Amino acid sequence: MRTQLIASAAAVALFAIAGAAQAQTVGHVGANYGRVELDAGALGDTDADALQLEGAVRFDAGSLGAQIDGSVQNFDADGGDATVWSATGHLNTKFEGGLVGGFAGVSTSDDVTLWALGAEAQFNVAPSTTLYGQAGYGRAEDLNDADLWAVKGEVRHFFTDNFKLQGSAGYTKADTKGADFDIWNIGADAEYQFASTPWSITGGYEHGEIDDLDLKSDTFRVGLRYTFGGTLRDRDQSGASLGSASTLFGGSLGQGVIAAVGAF
Repeated sequence: MRTQLIASAAAVALFAIAGAAQAQTVGHVGANYGRVELDAGALGDTDADALQLEGAVRFDAGSLGAQIDGSVQNFDADGGDATVWSATGHLNTKFEGGLVGGFAGVSTSDDVTLWALGAEAQFNVAPSTTLYGQAGYGRAEDLNDADLWAVKGEVRHFFTDNFKLQGSAGYTKADTKGADFDIWNIGADAEYQFASTPWSITGGYEHGEIDDLDLKSDTFRVGLRYTFGGTLRDRDQSGASLGSASTLFGGSLGQGVIAAVGAF
């Protein structure tokens, strides 16, 4: 029942984001396809297809700025398939050239739920370059009472208002009753919005590792997005490109672990 309620909340968030395209807000909705190549050391290799619907919307909440983002992602591998639902809420305040605030979110599959909260900040280090940082704590009782601490950084450079290249790096420390392990992930993403249209194409790559489990993954993604409220640069500067709880804790590899454990 708990998982169904959380999944329903994430679905409502996605529909709210799509509906907000008609209001005076900034954000996006999109879909993407990913190919995950997993190396499990002595256990062998496997591949999975990942299909995702995702979106985010930024709006005013009194004197504060707010963002809601949501996603649903299905992993399909030889051993079966699993779906992860995620939703995150953000509150922040702006200062000249940036913002600072906090977030709370959840990711859930059939039998695994990860709750998260933390702090984040964004700052323009150059006229066309944005630095974004996020740090948080997560709790997943279904993963052997796991406590997770994570940090992530992104550098976004805008060659034009509608062409963005982004690099990211993250680290997650997980403590469970049975073992402790570290997750590392790095990635690169690009997005190009076609002139005089709200449509953009995206592409990305991410590498993740859990050294203690001898587990590595490489994820390649392509997608399509609809941006409302301006250009890609407008979306970034408004505070509508903040990171979700689903990507903070181990990135694609972390989401894959939640999906895999929930499937068994």
